Amino acid sequence: MPRLLPVLLTLLIAACSGGARDDGPKGPPPVSVSLETARITPIEQRARALAVVEAINAPDVVAEVDGRVIAVLADVGQSVHAGQPLARLDSADAASKRLAAEADVARLAALAGQAESEWRRGRELAGQGFISASAVDDLAAKAHAARAQHAAASAQAAQARRDAARTTVLAPIAGRIDARLVGVGDYATAGKPLFVLSGEQGGLRLRLGLTGRDPQAIRPGLTVRVYRDNAGPLDVQVSDVRPAVDSNSGAIIALAALPAGSGLTAGQALPADLVLARRDALSVPQISVVDRPAGRVVYVAAGSKVSAHPVKTGIEQDGRIEILDGLKAGDRVVADGAGFLTNGAAIRDKSARPEAAR
Repeated sequence: MPRLLPVLLTLLIAACSGGARDDGPKGPPPVSVSLETARITPIEQRARALAVVEAINAPDVVAEVDGRVIAVLADVGQSVHAGQPLARLDSADAASKRLAAEADVARLAALAGQAESEWRRGRELAGQGFISASAVDDLAAKAHAARAQHAAASAQAAQARRDAARTTVLAPIAGRIDARLVGVGDYATAGKPLFVLSGEQGGLRLRLGLTGRDPQAIRPGLTVRVYRDNAGPLDVQVSDVRPAVDSNSGAIIALAALPAGSGLTAGQALPADLVLARRDALSVPQISVVDRPAGRVVYVAAGSKVSAHPVKTGIEQDGRIEILDGLKAGDRVVADGAGFLTNGAAIRDKSARPEAAR
């Protein structure tokens, strides 16, 4: 009997273990996801543009006479005062014209003086009966013509003196040189821009060129959001819209004044958004929307499983996407992990706290 006890014990253990049932595969484990709530948020319709900072008072300094540049006296970034010399042109031609004009004035002054003397003498002779009244009239006409010629020559001489002085290019206002467009040896014609000067008075503004937009949609009062390198975005308002589309670029030009202390300087080019419209709309995180062969879907949580909801989407911005159809406010949607799901998949909310062990 004692020898049979181990055998019976072995058989009893085998019988107990053989009674356990195998229920088969349990299915894939739940996918760890994060959940978000579909909610109403502000949505903006935006147009991206490049914004260039410019001075409101920014005249082009141009050559007022023709001449070759012989000296450049100011450069980019330099502050200048009104009347400060910026460049000098060769003045030899202007000086020659001035001397010729002044010589012509002297010649015509002598002729006018002679005509006046002859007229005066003619009046005396007519009084003595030596010449006729018509002869006196001829002398008077010659004197008047000589005076007119002298006056015209004097005006031309004054212009020649001004042109000679204009061979020195002066700053029209106080400000800072933003661009130098000429160098020593260049030939400048009258009207050619030589410098771009940002005035100290008047402040700064943004210039935006917008293409492919209805001109009627761009109007004063719209918000411009400019993205600065070393600071957060800055919102300003459109203050002016150019009345016509730029013929060279086809762009609509919008201007927006910048506040003092914006941290921007003339000449900078920065990305900006023009806010065309604002509205409240249903939105979800962008990662909640998954592209499938049949279209876009969002996985909505129902307990520990999800169902795929086809959706129609709108504007995407700031990490969220507008939902036009397919969801309602308050739906719990999968955010992180949505791309790994299928309809009916089991999930586990990784943000949920596990129950404390008993």
